[in-house]
Amino acid sequence: MRIKLSICFVLFCVIGTHAQNRKLNIGDTLPNFSYQGQFSKAYNLKELKGSFVLVNFWATWNQESRAMQFDYIDIYARYKDRKFKKGRKFYILSVSIDDGIEVYTTAIKKDNLPWKTHLCDFQGWNSPIVKLCAVETIPSNYLLDPNGIIIAKNIKRDALEDILKVR
Repeated sequence: MRIKLSICFVLFCVIGTHAQNRKLNIGDTLPNFSYQGQFSKAYNLKELKGSFVLVNFWATWNQESRAMQFDYIDIYARYKDRKFKKGRKFYILSVSIDDGIEVYTTAIKKDNLPWKTHLCDFQGWNSPIVKLCAVETIPSNYLLDPNGIIIAKNIKRDALEDILKVR
């Protein structure tokens, strides 16, 4: 599994080198990236276009980022199947920057978060996704509108709720 994940991430390493030297801001488009799904199927971020997507960066060793994921559970339950005025659903994509498969796998099982879009390439801060998305600290996240445009950064629970309830 680790080899499959690494191969997927290598594909966009070259594409993402331009993003490494700049920060992503509200109004920018989050660069597309591939990730290995729960059932060993490869996905692209662009496949979620048409939906609101929270791309959340976290790690097992960072308690603040881990706790933040629990803050999103009730919001996810309320909005995951909602039909928005200009969007079809709400997804959370959790990207771990862990570098150990055992610790990550244990945390995913223990936390039992309701969304199933969790990914980790086990490269830590050297992950191509982390570099592509210009992530420098965790917790860190981007809220994307149905067009893939960043409409919020480092959003907390209440602010996320406020944005989604008026869409």
